[in-house]
Amino acid sequence: MEFFYNSWRKKEGHQGCKCKYCPWTQTRDEPNMMEAHLALSCHKVSHDVKEKFLLIVKTRGDNQLEAVEVPSKKRKVGHQQSITKYAESNTIEPFKKQSCDRTVAKFFICCCIAFRLVKYPFFINMVKSLCLGYDPSCASTLSEDFLYEELANIVIDQHIEMKRMKNLTLGNKIKNIFLENKFANQ
Repeated sequence: MEFFYNSWRKKEGHQGCKCKYCPWTQTRDEPNMMEAHLALSCHKVSHDVKEKFLLIVKTRGDNQLEAVEVPSKKRKVGHQQSITKYAESNTIEPFKKQSCDRTVAKFFICCCIAFRLVKYPFFINMVKSLCLGYDPSCASTLSEDFLYEELANIVIDQHIEMKRMKNLTLGNKIKNIFLENKFANQ
């Protein structure tokens, strides 16, 4: 990525990176984390680059949800369905896994439960009893990816709302300065 330097050390086959604008470093060169850093954390990157990566982070989450296909409920005439269709599979599609990850992340966040519980066998067994093919992602993936997507959604929505507003006055200091100038001129 043109916004990062590659570091010399490798960890688990991955090369690290360093932001070209600030001291932020990452031991593993992970595109999602790098994009989220530019969109949400780096204060020295230009506004255009920040907006570009905000949209990337936001659309990453939107695209994952749009990929879910709704099966047709129409019954095909002359076609008998196999009983294996109703048996639960040990594997699930990638978009279903992403949907499950988002649901698990929302559960942990809304119920104020520590993400470290994801690694415990009791939690894994409970989740597998609900969806046999789902293996929960690691705690950092669940928390960081979901939170970055949600934060990007909030920032973009606020930005759009601010663009729609006209004649805004921000803060009490401006009001006080206006009043002071008004009384000073009298």
